[in-house]
Amino acid sequence: MRKVFYSILIATLFNCSKGGDSLDTFSTPTISIKETSSSEESDSNDDTTSTQETANNSNSEENGTNTEDSNSEEESSSQESSSDETASLILDTSGGCTKFIGNGPVGEWFKFVDGSQEEAHAHFIFTSSDNGILQIGETGFLDNNTAKILVAKTDASGNLVWKKEFGDPGHNLGNSIIEVSDGYIITGSINKNSIVIKVDKSSGNTIWSQTYDNGGTDAIEHLVETTSGFAAVGYINATDENNTFYTEGEGYISFLDFNGNKLSGKSFDSQMSHAYRIFKVENNLIISGLTAGAEDYALMKTNLNGEKDWVKTYGGDKKDHCFAMDISKDNSIYLSGHTLSGVDNWDTYTMKIDLNGNKLWEKKRGNPRGFNPLYIHDEVWDLKATDDGGCIIVAGTGDEYAYEESCSQSKDLSNVWQVYLIKFSSSGEIQWDKTYAPISGDDWAGEAIDITSDGGAVIAVDNSQFGILKIAPINN
Repeated sequence: MRKVFYSILIATLFNCSKGGDSLDTFSTPTISIKETSSSEESDSNDDTTSTQETANNSNSEENGTNTEDSNSEEESSSQESSSDETASLILDTSGGCTKFIGNGPVGEWFKFVDGSQEEAHAHFIFTSSDNGILQIGETGFLDNNTAKILVAKTDASGNLVWKKEFGDPGHNLGNSIIEVSDGYIITGSINKNSIVIKVDKSSGNTIWSQTYDNGGTDAIEHLVETTSGFAAVGYINATDENNTFYTEGEGYISFLDFNGNKLSGKSFDSQMSHAYRIFKVENNLIISGLTAGAEDYALMKTNLNGEKDWVKTYGGDKKDHCFAMDISKDNSIYLSGHTLSGVDNWDTYTMKIDLNGNKLWEKKRGNPRGFNPLYIHDEVWDLKATDDGGCIIVAGTGDEYAYEESCSQSKDLSNVWQVYLIKFSSSGEIQWDKTYAPISGDDWAGEAIDITSDGGAVIAVDNSQFGILKIAPINN
């Protein structure tokens, strides 16, 4: 998981208030999607069913039955090797220790995609114009040079359409995807150099690919389409090159034409040491990231040529890590990440900014499951602006220490990570928050989020695979 590891000396323990969790469970098939032809749609998932919430059902574990799909496929003949379709129950904890606000939406289904290497980890999820779901990340690991870029597209129900891997096993990163009229644009790095790949929407086949040696170990995190091509941000000269969240390098912007040819580029120097997200607002670029040492949130406004209008930082007296940004319908800017400033341990830290860089509000929120806050990390990796003018953030929540805490009569353990969502109104009110986890007790963490056409959301779940968690409409 993309968790931040910090050593904190803690000598205080306490027990949560007693009380059992009320368990709402959802039965849905979990499908391990094997290797398929890039141009053929797998039909092994046609039996996937939509699920309903079963409130406080003591027999809920019996609602999911193990089934097996006998369809098989080989790469040469578009036949998929046999795979198990196993029942999964999404655990929705309430009561007991939990301190949730409001009533968050139910989880509707969960599925996952495997890569060719030992594990797979997605960093970005995107809903396309045809209601498909795309994820990008890696299969394999950076630290042992087994990583390959993995990109997968499913339909709106999570059934595989295609998946592709890029690069030989090595130091490779898959970071983000955007959609253009005639394809998808993928960003990341290959062999420690930045890469942009354009692929066909229906098959995932490469249309063109461009690699750039921008300086040292470098990568592109995100890009946006402009009138003359693309503006892409990321980092160069990384000194912590195996770190997938902050590389201790220098922020960098590249300008590309529509075929990915580099036109120009410039470093952000010390003003932004790692650029994460970029959006086009009117005739300006809004870029977010982290300051040197990952001390504070950094936000920059430039013209379409990258000439700076202003650069501002936000945060407190301790570490503040900004990984998420989106733009609302009124062109306000939402930022989120996690902070150590003014809290017991890493808590979510969300704010709203106007186009002049003025902070309109900020909110910190953490430890929704009610454990000892000294041990709990709440780590935000993504957010999306919502149609009501607010935003929704996605995080992972759990503890990172030689410590374990539970509530009496509860299945919830502090050292088991869960997906954590928080929905904010446009004025910064927390309308609801909620965690999601499998009843199996495995770790889940939320890595990315996007809004679906039905008003719900899809979450990229780090479960050592490309997990996809579908959430019911978020404003109901």
